[in-house]
Amino acid sequence: LAVLAMSLAAYVASLQQAQVALRGEGSPGSRQAWRTPAPRFHAELTACRQTPPAKPQIRQTGALSTLSTLCASAASGASVWQCRRRNQARKATGSASGSSPLNLGNAKQGVQEKTEKAESSDSGSWVLPSVDKDVGEYYAGRAPNYAWVQTSETLYLFTRLPEVEPEADGPSVTLDLQQEGTIVRLIVHGNAILNGRLAHQIKPGEQIWMVEEAGDGKDYVVCELDKLTPGINWASVMEPEVEATADYSHAVVEMPEILSEEEEKLVGETIEHLQKSHRILAPVEGRAATFGDVLTVDMQGYELQSDGTRGEPLEIGSATGLEVELGAGGLSRKVEASLEGIAVGETRDVEVTLGQRAGGLGGTTIICAVTCQELKEQQLPELTDDFARMIKRQDLFKQAGTAEGIPEEEEGAAEKFTLADLRAEITQEVRQVAQTQSNTNVDTQLQSHLRQKIKVTCHWADLGSQEAVLEEELAVRARFVAEREGLMPYIDMDAVDRQAWDKLGEPDDGESLKQVGKDP
Repeated sequence: LAVLAMSLAAYVASLQQAQVALRGEGSPGSRQAWRTPAPRFHAELTACRQTPPAKPQIRQTGALSTLSTLCASAASGASVWQCRRRNQARKATGSASGSSPLNLGNAKQGVQEKTEKAESSDSGSWVLPSVDKDVGEYYAGRAPNYAWVQTSETLYLFTRLPEVEPEADGPSVTLDLQQEGTIVRLIVHGNAILNGRLAHQIKPGEQIWMVEEAGDGKDYVVCELDKLTPGINWASVMEPEVEATADYSHAVVEMPEILSEEEEKLVGETIEHLQKSHRILAPVEGRAATFGDVLTVDMQGYELQSDGTRGEPLEIGSATGLEVELGAGGLSRKVEASLEGIAVGETRDVEVTLGQRAGGLGGTTIICAVTCQELKEQQLPELTDDFARMIKRQDLFKQAGTAEGIPEEEEGAAEKFTLADLRAEITQEVRQVAQTQSNTNVDTQLQSHLRQKIKVTCHWADLGSQEAVLEEELAVRARFVAEREGLMPYIDMDAVDRQAWDKLGEPDDGESLKQVGKDP
């Protein structure tokens, strides 16, 4: 017995050298956890093929297991690590800093499950265990058989522990990372929960799993995986599956072309707009209103009686001191046409059908009494070189207030600026806008083409909108084509990073600064 005890002590001491301890051993409120061994890298895998497999090493931090269990575990060489389940699972109660624990709640309470198997695989009905971390700023999601939340540094996976006969050595769970943290394999009691390539890379050797009890009394296997690159907001756990369902290489798109007549029209409308922005409104006496005049009117809405007369006054359709330019489209054509020829102090009744913005009265026809209080005519500046120089000075003044300032070649340009120069600049801008719109139109057609020819399958997180999901899928399709066609070497990733930083750095509405992370 003494010899046996000495041999056993030496054996246990050798096992304790290289195995993971229970995390937070002995600390108040710590969770019991089991850590899987780190995968070997490629060079070590080659060496392992030439040597017998090493026996797994186990550090016993609680009561020493029986000699037979210990020897069986050491001799098996199995990759499935079995653990003794706690008699009473502990829940997370929040961090030391006082942050509230996560409780995702039951997304489908009251749903009648047909079978226990269906209930265990429907993650939408799960009440997840709490996580004592701040996960509010990152995506969370639910997929068949698993759910997840995340922080800046850690990905938390949840899967329901099947209600089976308890095993002597605890639940049978395999959590394995391969190929330097790019492939995951999670098997619970023989059921493959995850098996494939991850959306992003995980630190190999840092993964742990534990059993936690949720608020509804159900037990969950909770896996903690440390992100290789902190700050990445995972839109999915697994890499999307992409399949080219048809030939995508012959896209046919229509490129809009701006005609010279349309270009001249746009240039003329732009110059007219500049004139109106510098107009003078002069009071008119002795004549009625014509198109192009600016009226100041009061309006009062009334119910329309069956005989076509006014009924009770309405709040809707009423306004005072409203400025209207006849012919500019500020009011409906019917109203503007009825106001042509109106004189100051005159009131005209116009029948108006209310639109959808009128709420419950939408589609109702009412009488709108319009009274002209003031009549003015527009006096536009003449189109001369002086007018062009005034516009140019204003433009340079605005540029001076920007971070870029006035371009060196533009300094002093206003003094020699002519009306012909103004037309040339406006023409150039019209062409640039037309080209941008054309490119956007072509991009939209190409995106639609890729959606039809390339299928993307993925369990996405709750991204907030369907538009966000479509953007993620578009990015997946674009990268698929680039990699498949050998285009990646031609993509300037530095330029992509700069554009990403520019986009991320755009302040929100009402803000002057935007805080961003380290990796765009």
